[in-house]
Amino acid sequence: MRALTRRAAGRAPLGLPAVVLLLAAAGCATYVASNLELRSQLTTSDWQAALAHIEARKGGTDRLLQLLQRGHVLHYGGRFDESNATFQQAEDLAASLYTRSISQAAASLIVNDLAVDYRGKPYELAMVPFYRAFNYLSLGDPDAAQVEARKATLALAGAVEATLREIKRPEDREAARRLQDSGFLHWFAGLLFESEGAGNDAFVAYRNAARAYLSGGELTGIAPPVALGRDLARVGLAYGFSSEVDELRAASPGLFPPADEAPDAGAGGEVVLVLESGWVAARDQVILNVPILDIDHHYGSNDDWAWELVNRASPGWSNGYDVDVEYWLTVAVPVMTPPTTGQVAAVRLSAEGAAAASEPADDLSRRAAATFEAERGQMLFRTFVRAIAKYAVAEAVENEDETAGAVVNLLGVLTERADTRCWLTLPDRLAVARLRLPPGRHELRVEYLDSTGSVVSSEVETIEVVDGGFTFLSRRSFS
Repeated sequence: MRALTRRAAGRAPLGLPAVVLLLAAAGCATYVASNLELRSQLTTSDWQAALAHIEARKGGTDRLLQLLQRGHVLHYGGRFDESNATFQQAEDLAASLYTRSISQAAASLIVNDLAVDYRGKPYELAMVPFYRAFNYLSLGDPDAAQVEARKATLALAGAVEATLREIKRPEDREAARRLQDSGFLHWFAGLLFESEGAGNDAFVAYRNAARAYLSGGELTGIAPPVALGRDLARVGLAYGFSSEVDELRAASPGLFPPADEAPDAGAGGEVVLVLESGWVAARDQVILNVPILDIDHHYGSNDDWAWELVNRASPGWSNGYDVDVEYWLTVAVPVMTPPTTGQVAAVRLSAEGAAAASEPADDLSRRAAATFEAERGQMLFRTFVRAIAKYAVAEAVENEDETAGAVVNLLGVLTERADTRCWLTLPDRLAVARLRLPPGRHELRVEYLDSTGSVVSSEVETIEVVDGGFTFLSRRSFS
């Protein structure tokens, strides 16, 4: 809830704290709290209950989230055609929503951000082609899977560009630009290209993946996978990119395997398993109390005043000298919560005496947190513009009728909630396991490992390996 509420005004001490934070459970339940049941339903593989949950909340400004989560549940439930159709609807809707209507923008400044259609975050929209690619692989259509793989990185970059148009502060814009690339999505695309014999496209994708991992390590905390270096060296040498491989090796020697490492020998193909584990970090609502000072009358516009309040809402703010606090501005804002990492941290594949463990490939929770930080300033700005406007109305009414003014102020409080919407069913992290096997049918053992490397559970699957080909598998650990 956000409103400018009258508190005990008076002299503030030196070093006035910028905010008083209270974890909020006031008012209506947040989006996350209302939809956490989805995670429980997926954990028990109750796909029908999850779909019913989504259908029961159909409509309103959360339409995109409903489509994203419906497509996701259908994907996990093995209904791949339906999943693709739903994800297509989501992509079409997202494209239209990135041109926000004037009426909705106005409503967000009068009521709250929940009055605006949810458009999806860049990291969320980039995952749609990834899931669609696996849908097509499951349907036996690798060509369509390649098309989706190409779309994934373009979707990410396009969504970030659209976000940049709405972010004003230079430091926030720079933070948002760091979100424009994904090493994992490039790598996954390269594997699909190579699997269909498109070696040139595969090398370009692997090279882009390496650059994205190297430049984004601080963002995701993930180093370039060892297997990616082998892919670069193998495909680069096979398709005439030796000079580029040498340049990359000179610039980033740690990216590649040792020069004397023996290349893959003999006939065989690769098993590629993508593991999704845990739950992505979500958003919650907190209450901030920000001081309105007696020196605040000099601002030329509410916008200027709102940006100053954004600064006051930042950790460590202090006015530096004694001031009079005329009011306390009470606002509800979103904050990031920790991810749910889950028990399964990695996977190990084994067959025919060979074994290989997965490597970390991406961290969606860290992407979610970085996205939030890049957008936080603009979110707070909108929040304070609304609060100032609502307070002005309440003050004007109170000058005529004190009781009516109090009612208007209360209505301002009741209509305000933080926007905590997010794609709740996404995983926390992704990892990739690679195992080379001779051509033919194999009994593949898949062992799920915890953070200490101990086996949590295991399963055996019969797979077919084609000489020179790739066998793609995906697994989701919800707990």
